[in-house]
Amino acid sequence: METEKILQSFSVYPLNIENITTHLWKVKDGNRAYALKESKLSPHAITNWENIYKLADYHKLSAVMPVYMTRNGQLYQEHLGKFYYLSPWMEKDQNRGTPPLITDFYKNIGNIHAKTKQSRNIDKEAFIQEFSAYKQACETLFKELNRTVSRFEQMHYMSPFELMVLTQYRDLEIVFQVMAKRLNQLVYVADEEDLIWNTSICHGQLSKDHLVYSNNGTQILNWEQAHYENATMDLVRFFREESLEYDSPSSDYIEQFKGYIKENELTEKELQLMTIYLLHPFSYYRVVQEYVKNPKANSMLVATSQLQRAYRQLIFGLNWSDYVEKEHESLVLEDLDS
Repeated sequence: METEKILQSFSVYPLNIENITTHLWKVKDGNRAYALKESKLSPHAITNWENIYKLADYHKLSAVMPVYMTRNGQLYQEHLGKFYYLSPWMEKDQNRGTPPLITDFYKNIGNIHAKTKQSRNIDKEAFIQEFSAYKQACETLFKELNRTVSRFEQMHYMSPFELMVLTQYRDLEIVFQVMAKRLNQLVYVADEEDLIWNTSICHGQLSKDHLVYSNNGTQILNWEQAHYENATMDLVRFFREESLEYDSPSSDYIEQFKGYIKENELTEKELQLMTIYLLHPFSYYRVVQEYVKNPKANSMLVATSQLQRAYRQLIFGLNWSDYVEKEHESLVLEDLDS
């Protein structure tokens, strides 16, 4: 079998191979269990992936799930143009959303971001211009959403989707108000001082599905999309993914965030930036517009479910904004004009 040939390059001689997905196998050799992954990496990207693991080894980042070396001392095995790598098999913990495990997750991802952090000056004017343009785009989007809501209100018989939009509209108004305030604050702070931009190794697709827990603490799987970026982007992706679900421990993620700050302190600009991205309203607006264009494209159950998931993301953003204002904000600017 081809899989067995690949495993032999890692000096693993399997007794049992179980297909988990089309690109993942659980392998047992009588002593250990392994995860063999067929990556989606290109020849160019495999070099970046390999460098991430070299940096993890250099910085002793125990939270990065290790991979085994081949007999030739490589971190991967190429076979028929595909790249395969081998790591320990870890069972998912069903209690991973509990506060103690959230704290451990924050400790470990914060440690990765802190130890790999690099800082540089960036163009202040370009930064301000970019977010001023984003503010204008949000204002335009809000006007469009207003027109759609007005159209729904004129209907004698509204669908469950349309009723849901009207029910949620007051919170959407607050989202846009808070967004405008945060953008004003970010631009104000950026204009008052030198603009330092921090980048760290970011996972690139951070979600609970890539977390496993062991006696050694949280470990993070699948670093195929890893790259250098501001650490807040890793957190934003994680929170936006997590807040989609109705049973997500959203309040715990916010309340335990001090565990991350203890490892990797964020600047006020970074906290403002993170809040702005968590309040990003375009996903919600896109769901509404897709419905307006073709109300029958999806069943009503699917359409309302998509709307509710996008709405939960924005409610998380509002709760996050309240947390930042209460716990981390030194700048109080209630009525800043653009």
